[in-house]
Amino acid sequence: MSDTVLVGKMTLGTSTVADEHVKSDADFRASKMRHLHKPGTAFGFAIGTAPTAKEEIIFVAKGDALVRNFAALLYDTGTSTSVTFDLKKNGTTILSSVVTITHSESDKVPVVGTLASSPTELVAGDILSIALAQSSNTGAQGPFAWAEIEEVLGA
Repeated sequence: MSDTVLVGKMTLGTSTVADEHVKSDADFRASKMRHLHKPGTAFGFAIGTAPTAKEEIIFVAKGDALVRNFAALLYDTGTSTSVTFDLKKNGTTILSSVVTITHSESDKVPVVGTLASSPTELVAGDILSIALAQSSNTGAQGPFAWAEIEEVLGA
């Protein structure tokens, strides 16, 4: 059997090459790899603690990256609650609207936010923060919020 030599560009369909098809010593550039980060914050509150207004930095981009998703939850949504979560890039929201969790939401169930531009692009030095605000927190406990970020390795 003879070897086949291809000259030029070859395009493979999506999911054509899987992990088992790539030799462990294959020479791929780091720029071909992606890393998924899921940084989040509980804003320093224990599970049994009522949320109050806070903002925390969750990610600083080292290079090109994409924000793919955002979500938040309350461990206990309480009896009279209105808590909002906002995802910001360099101090400016990147959501279509803040994620609002009220007492009518289920405990411990993530509420997904909508990115104003999906995905949202990041470059080196961009800072992501999550802001928590509340107008009522009767019985609310344990805030948690996170973003999903895809970063190019070696960028």
